[in-house]
Amino acid sequence: MRYLSVFEQDSEILKAIRDIHLKKWYDADVTYSKGVFWKGLEKPKQCSDLIPLHDFVTKDDSTLLKTYFDNSLTSVVFDPPFLFRSRVSKNSDKMCARFNYFKSYEDLLKMYQQSILAIHKKLLKGGVLAFKCQDMTDGKFYCTHNDIINFAMHNGFILKDILIKATKRKYQKDAKQQNCVAKSHSYWLIFKKQKFS
Repeated sequence: MRYLSVFEQDSEILKAIRDIHLKKWYDADVTYSKGVFWKGLEKPKQCSDLIPLHDFVTKDDSTLLKTYFDNSLTSVVFDPPFLFRSRVSKNSDKMCARFNYFKSYEDLLKMYQQSILAIHKKLLKGGVLAFKCQDMTDGKFYCTHNDIINFAMHNGFILKDILIKATKRKYQKDAKQQNCVAKSHSYWLIFKKQKFS
């Protein structure tokens, strides 16, 4: 089967990543949450989250990953929150009500960067990090996926692939002035662990 770059379901993306980059199923999901995109699929061998919602999910912080041995994993899925708000939204912000969010873009990047470093320690050389992210608009455009790529590539990873999940459903707040387009897609960034130079 030949996969194209744009998908409608995370489950299809996970299968494509497996077939192209892993050749076997996933070792760990370190931000499992409700496990929505694993529905209908085999779960990873190990699942963890900061606030576990299931008995089989281990309590662990993705910036530390103390429950995993160093250099022990061949693949990690990382799907952190992507929203931030420095103020209470004046609009009906359904996305922030539905998902966790950071207080600032700097807080978001700090958590992402610390998690990238922690995941790097846990992966074997050649191990794969599948990082789901979304760019954010809050009066202006934040190119989150580019900041993630730059940091990861300067800290022991190479970028192997980018897959896009497009959604037809968009939680959209009303805005008096639209300064950039509302984002209705997310990225799956596929990184491979390299040695530090």
